[in-house]
Amino acid sequence: MTVSDNKSMFFSPALPIPSAQRVRWGTNLRPTLFERKILLFLGDIFVVALACGGALWLWSFTRLEPLNLDFLKQNSNWMTALMIGWLSLSWLFDLYHFKLTTKPGQIFLRLGAVAAIILMGYLLIFFVKAYTIMLPRLPLLYALMLAFVGTNGWRWGYSKFVGQETFRQRLLIIGAGWAGQTLASAIQTEAQSHFQLLGFVDDQANGRSCEDANGRMGEVANELAPSHPRTLAHSQLRIIGQTADMLQLAHEYQADAIIYAIPNQLRAETFQLLLDCQAAGLSIIQMPALYETLTGRVPVEHVRNDWLLPIEVTGGRPDLIYYAFTRLVDWGFSFVAGLFFLIFGPIVALLIKLDSAGPIFYHQTRLGKGGQPFKLIKFRSMRTNAEQATGAKWATKNDTRVTRIGRFLRETRLDELPQILNILRGEIHLIGPRPERPEFVSKLEEEIPFYRARLVMKPGLTGWAQVKYRYGSTVEDALVKLQYDLYYIKNRSILLDLSILAKTVGVIVSFKGT
Repeated sequence: MTVSDNKSMFFSPALPIPSAQRVRWGTNLRPTLFERKILLFLGDIFVVALACGGALWLWSFTRLEPLNLDFLKQNSNWMTALMIGWLSLSWLFDLYHFKLTTKPGQIFLRLGAVAAIILMGYLLIFFVKAYTIMLPRLPLLYALMLAFVGTNGWRWGYSKFVGQETFRQRLLIIGAGWAGQTLASAIQTEAQSHFQLLGFVDDQANGRSCEDANGRMGEVANELAPSHPRTLAHSQLRIIGQTADMLQLAHEYQADAIIYAIPNQLRAETFQLLLDCQAAGLSIIQMPALYETLTGRVPVEHVRNDWLLPIEVTGGRPDLIYYAFTRLVDWGFSFVAGLFFLIFGPIVALLIKLDSAGPIFYHQTRLGKGGQPFKLIKFRSMRTNAEQATGAKWATKNDTRVTRIGRFLRETRLDELPQILNILRGEIHLIGPRPERPEFVSKLEEEIPFYRARLVMKPGLTGWAQVKYRYGSTVEDALVKLQYDLYYIKNRSILLDLSILAKTVGVIVSFKGT
């Protein structure tokens, strides 16, 4: 085949698309994930603003003052600060995550935490500045109560309204193999109220459910990740047709988007069909992109090898503003943690010595950026020579090698405190993928694709994987944590770092450290 023939396969004129189909797909009322998040955010702004206005109206009765424009101007500063604080904390507490929109209990608790933090912060400012400025108290209490009740009510109504089948985006998944089922499982877990899965489109096993087609899918799974056989989604979705009928099926099932979940090279015929669907008004989404949005993880089993190259670029040279922010956070944390270390370090050291014989500090070789080894410093939390007989071994959740005081240090992450010296040396950042031991890296990079990619940037004291995933002690856990690490490397930003810092504080105060 000549080059011109190859081009004609890719750019041949698409078949005419009936205008009725274009109008139907172009005027549906089913919002995208981004539009849903914007709607939720705008609703929060309106509710909190209404709560502030209602608080001033109630307060005007106790002060016997009319609620007029001058009265609003006099109290505009604290109202604005309250709104910014409420929305910022809501974002830090993941209240705009798709999964939480259908969990009223979680929303209630997290909004209660937002209100409590604002109240405590306001009281602290009030008592510190009581002699220099006058701050109102009653309107703040009114506003917090109204905002708490109003936001819970708004989000309950939002979930009931937007979660209806009429407003859920209708998706067709092209490819019923491992990648397609992984995505279907993620949608059912993370965003079931936002999407309606119509079925799979696949050239094999037509008409059978995914459970019936397990034989072929198992082969696909083994080809993609031979070292990591995992349980498939076993979705009840049926394979409703073949790739050649993609456009007709999308029209018949009134789909809004097509998810392309075939990890192999895109064929010219399939590419042309996707162009036809896009011309008809359908959104075309690649499986890894949607998976990242839903889970905050990179599906390393389903990305191409050249996907690594953008990570190497962004991981190697961050922009100047982000670099300055990173250094500021590192130095600021080192200063605050250093003061904490000077005050409480001797107490921790004494407890370690009283609890078990051995040194206070523990030095362990880890791999930094580019695979360069360095000595990580920690408070000793295990008994001396714990690995003398077994060699390098993953710590488990209830590890018998951990001492009594060591268990407390791990749960509060106080055992990591001496690593401020590693930060000051420039060996690690405060935020980044956790550095791993060379013995484990050698093993894991043989079994997990892209594992060594986490070494493209300097590691960190805390990271996205640490705040998003439970304690890990298996290869399977390492795979999931790698997915989180690569997501962070690819998407790291000031906002993401602030979110990790807030979540890290939550892990520490809730004793969920590892």
